[in-house]
Amino acid sequence: MTKKRRALALLIGLAAGMAAGPVSFGQTANTGPGQAFRPPKLWERVEITLLGGLGIPYVKLTTLHAMETGSASNLLATAKNTIRTSSAPAVFAGAAAAFFFRSGAAIQAGFGYMKAGLTSDDEFQFKASGAAAAGEEAVSLLSSGTGELTAVPVFLCFFNSFNFRLGQKILRTYISLGPTLSFNSVLTSNRAGAPVIRDGQADGVLVPVRVADTTWISIGATAGLGLDIPLSPSLAVSVEARYFAAARKSLSWTWTPGVYDGILGNLDACEFDEKAARRNADETTRFSANPSFVQIAGGIKLIF
Repeated sequence: MTKKRRALALLIGLAAGMAAGPVSFGQTANTGPGQAFRPPKLWERVEITLLGGLGIPYVKLTTLHAMETGSASNLLATAKNTIRTSSAPAVFAGAAAAFFFRSGAAIQAGFGYMKAGLTSDDEFQFKASGAAAAGEEAVSLLSSGTGELTAVPVFLCFFNSFNFRLGQKILRTYISLGPTLSFNSVLTSNRAGAPVIRDGQADGVLVPVRVADTTWISIGATAGLGLDIPLSPSLAVSVEARYFAAARKSLSWTWTPGVYDGILGNLDACEFDEKAARRNADETTRFSANPSFVQIAGGIKLIF
């Protein structure tokens, strides 16, 4: 066969191939003609939930302080503080994604955010007695303070769901359980009383006290129970209750040095120095910050 005939035969073959259709370079031994290779799916489906509602922290703490001081003239002054700290429900926001395997099992990852206000009430009782006192002097005062607790738990859970019928509607309930890593912060402030003796006179002073702004990370756990109300194959309304458990943090109250007037009017411009601040702080029980809380929320669920 001459070179011209070979070239003509090659052109005829190419033309016939183009007429038969395009060639798929993605074909493998496991695909049929004209079918492109598709990688296997890691997830059967994914559900993303956006939630908002209430976070209910559990902070109910009593801090005690008792201090006594005396003089060479048998003058005795005592002070006692009872600081009761509590929390109130706060706004909660969170999001989660559940990844379903072909077997029906799923894992869920998500986070929450809550910042709750703290209130504290201090009952201060002061008493002075002794030979140098004019009889016995006593006083009881109340003061209030504020603070805040922030908790941001991040969780990874085992997730399982169950369908059931309610009338003509098919609903789905689900449970989730797993570990958490919680990012927390707390601060609070109030006033507390301390006894002072100077120049043969006894009096009490009100001193600002606080738990300094402190952040920490704690490992804990979470358990949730939810209900989905389908609106379409790709959208549902979701309501959920969840408990986040996190480790407590023990913190010291700081007493603020300064110059303060006596509450009985016996002394003016009393110096409450660093040494007195440390002594009173040592006699004050520590503040136990508890970042655990309950979440009650509702939102939307997107299904892919």
